[in-house]
Amino acid sequence: MIQLFRIALAAAWLRLLMVTIHAGQTLGWDKAGDFFFGDMAHPWRAQFNFDFFCMLLLIAVWMVWHAKSRLLGVLFAVLSIMGGCLFTFAYLLVQSFRTKGNMAAVLLGRHYSARGDGQ
Repeated sequence: MIQLFRIALAAAWLRLLMVTIHAGQTLGWDKAGDFFFGDMAHPWRAQFNFDFFCMLLLIAVWMVWHAKSRLLGVLFAVLSIMGGCLFTFAYLLVQSFRTKGNMAAVLLGRHYSARGDGQ
């Protein structure tokens, strides 16, 4: 199952990288924020963008909680907000190898205990 997780992360990351490079080369690297915030005038795009932003914030909070140190967690949180899934998927993939495929350890980070009590 962990292999499927890793393959899905890697495939999604590669496809997202390709789409990101295409967007940057086609519309310009400095335009991403203009499109994100400019689309807020359209109700469904605003809903999608706000939903996405809330997910980024949730992942950022998890990164701070998860990391070995608060400082590292804040750095990872900023990178996850600025880089979205390009950073987060790579982070999860690295964590899956670092923890030797132990998904409880991937999800719980510094809160993981091999005893199973989460302390």
